[in-house]
Amino acid sequence: MTVWLASELNRLGHEVVVLTHSTPETDFFSLPAGIKRETVGFDEGRSSLLGKLIINLRRCLQVRKVLRRHRVSAMLAMMPHESVMAVVSSFGTPTRVVVSERNAPWHRKQDQIWTILRRLVYRFSDCQVAQTQPISDWLQRETGSRNVAIIPNAVQSSLPSGPPIVRPKEHVKSGRKLLLAVGTKPYQKGFDILIEAFALVAGDHPEWDLAILGLLPDRVEEGISGRNIRSVAAKSGLTERVFLPGHLGNVSDWYTAADLFVLSSRFEGFPNVLVEAMSAGCACVAFDCDTGPKEIIEDNVDGILVRDLTAEALASALDLVMSDPQTRSRLAETAPRVSQRYDPSSVLGAWCRVLDLPDIEQHK
Repeated sequence: MTVWLASELNRLGHEVVVLTHSTPETDFFSLPAGIKRETVGFDEGRSSLLGKLIINLRRCLQVRKVLRRHRVSAMLAMMPHESVMAVVSSFGTPTRVVVSERNAPWHRKQDQIWTILRRLVYRFSDCQVAQTQPISDWLQRETGSRNVAIIPNAVQSSLPSGPPIVRPKEHVKSGRKLLLAVGTKPYQKGFDILIEAFALVAGDHPEWDLAILGLLPDRVEEGISGRNIRSVAAKSGLTERVFLPGHLGNVSDWYTAADLFVLSSRFEGFPNVLVEAMSAGCACVAFDCDTGPKEIIEDNVDGILVRDLTAEALASALDLVMSDPQTRSRLAETAPRVSQRYDPSSVLGAWCRVLDLPDIEQHK
């Protein structure tokens, strides 16, 4: 979403600077030409509280130098740590500061000091952006935020494609049906629940395979990793039917190939992958976690919401849709309507307003 927004603002004629902690060599998504890039370096050699304080004060000073060098009129910070740093860095400057939470904050583990800082400094930002109403309510209740705007993610008409390219046919044999999931975080995305649910229905649906894109064997979250998922698949006799292609740059090809998309997340902010899958015409089944899916899916109209976040409940919903081609066809036909609700021009206009930039109409 950062790359998309930066690209769109640049297209409108605004001078855009993207400030990151990492160098371009580690990027997965590429910034288009015309967008400037600055880096605030890491220094992880200090582990004491005082050392961390020094590191972050140095980063704030670096950000402040960027604001002055580029005469920045508006700054948008994505994620909690960066949002706190943005507010602190801008004190005493004319820069408009917008902070943005990109997940359900009550599920995100924070050091106590960052939790306190967020409560103290968010209210000094000019605007706070949430992706859904529950997140907006939390920000107002927990941080004293008083100018909260709700801006969902936009549906991109065409997803970026680039290396590494992994074709679905390299894993899923012709004639097989594909159940697709996408994500890099094994615990948040509930892939342990998903593999258990798939094991419960796999015997009744021998023609179906499961692919989980983006999940790496060594990525560990809350004690769960891609390696654990492979192990469960092997113990269930599903080694040949569960695929983990890893990171790839052509996810749109997989949406096209999928017969059913599943979102098994324990929590979300506003899941891009669900919107992407629906926009691509996938029949979708999703856990009705605290925030996100219920804002996107109209239950049993353009997708299926599973309200009990258990493997058994997910297995029951998957079994229902996997067993019924007509249901899959009906859901797939109505799913792309999501593109109208999260039209890029409307979402971009909302960002222009909170950043106090000339809106789209003035650039036509």
